[in-house]
Amino acid sequence: MYPGIELRLYRYVSVLAEELNFTQAAMRLHVSQPTLSTQIRDLEREINVKLFERTKGGQQVTLTSAGEAFAAEARLTLLHADRAIQEARSAHGQHAGPWRLGYSPLIDFRIVHKVQRFLSETHPTTDLRFLSGHTSEHVDGLLRGQLQAGLVILTPREERVTFYGFHSERLMLALPKEHALAKRKHIEVTDLHQLPLVKIRGDLEPRFGESLKLLFALIRVQPRIFHEATTQAEAVEVASHHGVAALVTPAAAHPETDRILFRRFSDEILTINTGLAHLGEPTSPILKSLRKFLSETFEPLGGKEKERVGRQMGLFEEDLRTAAWPLRKAYT
Repeated sequence: MYPGIELRLYRYVSVLAEELNFTQAAMRLHVSQPTLSTQIRDLEREINVKLFERTKGGQQVTLTSAGEAFAAEARLTLLHADRAIQEARSAHGQHAGPWRLGYSPLIDFRIVHKVQRFLSETHPTTDLRFLSGHTSEHVDGLLRGQLQAGLVILTPREERVTFYGFHSERLMLALPKEHALAKRKHIEVTDLHQLPLVKIRGDLEPRFGESLKLLFALIRVQPRIFHEATTQAEAVEVASHHGVAALVTPAAAHPETDRILFRRFSDEILTINTGLAHLGEPTSPILKSLRKFLSETFEPLGGKEKERVGRQMGLFEEDLRTAAWPLRKAYT
């Protein structure tokens, strides 16, 4: 922190930035209005930057551009301060409250099922919560302190989040049975050039956004984006209704449908990597055990594609008989 700035001042700025009213902010902070006003003014004088513009009368305020920047970082400072306490307690076996793990619906549900079962068996007294949402939502949830970890599709660009990749698989094409490519046994990435294509929204899943755009530019393949879907079910439905192809993950092939065929690409250019996302180093016993479990379970899947697929099917064989899609819950 800046020399002389106490943690409570970050809290003062954060609350005042939300209320934009000295009286209401002071009530939330349990301090007097004159005290809050004096503290904010002293802070501005110390850092030599004006954070708030006072309106006539002095009660109402607006944020300056510097104030907006300071308030945003102040919230992160408070979050990390609280997280430091929680991580220390967790490392001592005293995790308080629910332990939340997010997962992207684009991930093979058998992976989610294995993780759920592992955590439930190894940490039976922990209040485990599993939350479905897209990768961008989980990254935001981590930064806001709403999640302890997330199973995501790599790779979002966020320096404050640690990403550990553990599983790779090829993307697939979902094709209506009457589609010209449905008759082909082998599909190449170049077949996508100028092809009307449905894909997942890139703002929800970064792998389908700028990352995919750069890859297509690199290999000089330019599909014609027909529709951007929120879910894979929507992508498959649009493909079926309009007779176009959809770029999806293998998870979209379950359950099977009689209207759509799924085809893998012959090459391994279009792939997705599943990873575990969390803030900083894994210090809590739960997170450490989860990292170790993922490493031991999935790292042997590396190697040649044919060998990897065979080992992968063996890994998931039991889950094919027993697994069901986990309940999807909203953030709480």
